[in-house]
Amino acid sequence: KKFGGIKEISYICSRKTTCMVKSSVRLLISLIMAFGFADAALAQAKNVVVSFDRQGEGVDDAQLYVQPMTVGGDVKAVEMSRDGQKFTATVEPSPDGLYNLVYICNRLQTIVPFYADGSGDSLNLGLTFDGTIPMAKDNTDNEALSAMGMYVASADRMLWEKRPSSKEMIASMIKGYKHAADSIKSIYDCNEVVTQYINIWGYTATYNAFVSLPNILGVRPDSLPLKAHEVMERPYKVIDSPMAALFPITPTLIANFLPRGASLEASIDSLYGNYRCRDIINKVGANVMEKYLSRFDYQNNYDRGLAELTAVTEKYNLDRKYLNTFVANRSTIKGSPFPADVVLKDKDGKRMDFSQLRGKYVYIDLWASWCVPCCREVPHLQKLEKELENKDVVFLSISIDQKVEAWKKKMADLQVHGNQWHDSEGTLGKALNVKGIPFFLIYDKEGKLYMYNAPRPSMGLALKELLEGLK
Repeated sequence: KKFGGIKEISYICSRKTTCMVKSSVRLLISLIMAFGFADAALAQAKNVVVSFDRQGEGVDDAQLYVQPMTVGGDVKAVEMSRDGQKFTATVEPSPDGLYNLVYICNRLQTIVPFYADGSGDSLNLGLTFDGTIPMAKDNTDNEALSAMGMYVASADRMLWEKRPSSKEMIASMIKGYKHAADSIKSIYDCNEVVTQYINIWGYTATYNAFVSLPNILGVRPDSLPLKAHEVMERPYKVIDSPMAALFPITPTLIANFLPRGASLEASIDSLYGNYRCRDIINKVGANVMEKYLSRFDYQNNYDRGLAELTAVTEKYNLDRKYLNTFVANRSTIKGSPFPADVVLKDKDGKRMDFSQLRGKYVYIDLWASWCVPCCREVPHLQKLEKELENKDVVFLSISIDQKVEAWKKKMADLQVHGNQWHDSEGTLGKALNVKGIPFFLIYDKEGKLYMYNAPRPSMGLALKELLEGLK
């Protein structure tokens, strides 16, 4: 990730527990809260104190932030205040004692993960420097974490600099992340949390390096001299734990190891058959289902897909929201009526009904004021509307802007005219399974979908001839 738009030169890391313990703790806390006896210590804020072993350069001009590692990474980083060589901040406690320290200096960012047990209300972290990079020095756990961070950053840089060409050299460099993790765990006397964290960090760093190879080597992914399984263990052998679920890359990583080209049922069977951690299953399952919904060919295979998705939903008692979305996406099939329950309004706030355009073919431009490619299409659209001789075609622009005033301002700037409507509740794009704008559609005289993902105005003659031929 990037923090404050500044280049990152190391990695964000994660935490550990077990599925059984995690579920038990949640249940216990729920019961305590229900009876009104919650211990204040469960949510007691922590005072984090960071001290450097030197003054001057790298300290005086540094900014520090601290962030507890939590599920989803939804706890914001807190800026630390400085007093000489010490920085302090009060943050929420991390469930497993893992935190990220964000160090920013000279427009470079380093993320230093550190561990602190849950005892007391203060967390102290001592930092030293390896060149210009800060490293923890106060105990073996944090020294191990910093050592792993230094290795990953160095190995990533080495891959780009050397750009290895032989299969043997590529395999050696990719496998180096795991070897480094194993070596660091053997050198430092780490606790169980940090040990598992480093193990998973090494695995995810290996995957990140592998999927970067096409860009590094300038080749297509299918042209790489080796496959992922030649340099990595199967994910379920390493990252079937809640800690792994906290790494943003995990759902994509695991999904890419599921059977390729298989049916949806085969993919879900593999997921449920190989993994036990509910966090992993839920996150990866959501990834698989959303990809399935977004890429499905509703036009030609709707009935088959509906049957397959229904069977999988019932077999594993999945959330029916995916099935409901699939059914709703039927509106992308040729001949489907314009989505019902979509609230459209004109610039004066008057509710508009798509049925009022019946009797005409309707060319729809789905756009937004903040979308640069959308705005670039407007002059082409206005030119086409002026030149088109087919009176059976009307044009309709529908904005998905959240802020009405931004939409109105952009209309004035672009001097648009004609039918300008606003999707006031932002439901049209979702109903039509639109993944990006600008997006264009054509509906026939009966208000049924004639063409999904129609040509855009900037295509010129091709679109003009298509519209002229509609009778």
